[in-house]
Amino acid sequence: MTHRLGRLWIRRTGIVYDVMFAPTGNGEFRIKTENGLRAFLWGATIPSERIEEAVAALRNDTEHEIPNVVLTLEQMSQLGL
Repeated sequence: MTHRLGRLWIRRTGIVYDVMFAPTGNGEFRIKTENGLRAFLWGATIPSERIEEAVAALRNDTEHEIPNVVLTLEQMSQLGL
């Protein structure tokens, strides 16, 4: 199984979140709620403390990055990345 190491970059516009996996992702996924963002990050196997860190950061800033994320090609496809 092929794995990719990268980062999840999240941009908040109002209450909408755009998520992209870099450097190898081909897509950007739009999420409409904070709970939706939590569910998406959980599906990407991000630990809960890193999820809460990201959610808290995005309440004040419009961008946040979660470094050192490992996803399989199958996960990337399932997540729309």
